[in-house]
Amino acid sequence: MISKKCPQCKNEMNRIKFDLGYGVEVDSIHCEKCGFNITDDKILNKALISLKEHMMREVKIIEIGTGLGIRFPNEIVKSFKLKKGEEIKVKPEKNGLKLIPA
Repeated sequence: MISKKCPQCKNEMNRIKFDLGYGVEVDSIHCEKCGFNITDDKILNKALISLKEHMMREVKIIEIGTGLGIRFPNEIVKSFKLKKGEEIKVKPEKNGLKLIPA
């Protein structure tokens, strides 16, 4: 057991496994009282890379009228709270395209 006081409320903090989703967890130190959390940057960055890999999906390019489009899987629509009619920015990058919800 760790004996660390919360820097915000001075309550005792405990070790927890924080679930980022898709089965990816990180070890953190958490204050039950105020919700303050401490996670090592290296551990968090590694977990975020793993999360992005788990979230990556292949989608097919489809024909829409005279143009092209892609269909987003429901889990991505829900995760990013995408709505019909919203606009997305398409940003060319060195290794591909980046989609940015507006």
